[in-house]
Amino acid sequence: MFESTGKRYMTRAIADELHIEIQLLLWHLIDELKSQGSKLDYLQVFELSVLDGKQMIVHRQEVPEREQKWSITLKSTNPITEKVWCIDDGKNQMMLFPSDY
Repeated sequence: MFESTGKRYMTRAIADELHIEIQLLLWHLIDELKSQGSKLDYLQVFELSVLDGKQMIVHRQEVPEREQKWSITLKSTNPITEKVWCIDDGKNQMMLFPSDY
């Protein structure tokens, strides 16, 4: 999954509420795992939180089970607390909030 980076979409809520810096960061984390040869599940879950002014990210998937954590200093926006999903249906990739599903 997440083989191609050509057809990526987002819901209106993501476009309106999630800063582009964070959107690009989440896609980049997926791309980095893929470039390292990691097998990615169709559903990538990102749990975003704030700690000491930094963006904390917990990135999870179920199959194969994986969890990674990052602490990132954002340049253009403030850190947020939110959950974001990225779904790959084999043809397209979609970034959405769970409430958009």
